[in-house]
Amino acid sequence: MDLVNAIRKLGFRKWYERQLVESHLYLVTCFLCMIMVAACMEQLSFRAPGIQPLINLVAIGGGGLLGLFSWARYKAIMLVANRYSEHSTCEHCGAYARFDVTDWGAPDPDTGTWMKVRCRKCGHLWTLD
Repeated sequence: MDLVNAIRKLGFRKWYERQLVESHLYLVTCFLCMIMVAACMEQLSFRAPGIQPLINLVAIGGGGLLGLFSWARYKAIMLVANRYSEHSTCEHCGAYARFDVTDWGAPDPDTGTWMKVRCRKCGHLWTLD
């Protein structure tokens, strides 16, 4: 439902651009976490005095978990955005992302949200799924 509301409010083109920006922010976060984990692993020494080895281990674990989460979010957002962008061109007039959502639903959590859309240029109806 958030997907449909966002597309209705922003339009498909702006929604798609925002999805790309958000997903690439997750990708950059994942990349920075990889760098941080590598740097902390290089500095890790169990002979270091005090709590320094524990801090490095926590940083490695936290950076690794954040990196994995960021990678998963990047993939999920890109898959959804790509799936809908592949079907966002009107088959009759070729207008890209110029449609209004007329109906929507989510019959199965595995298949995601489907939307019936109408082209603003020629009035053709098709389904985004």
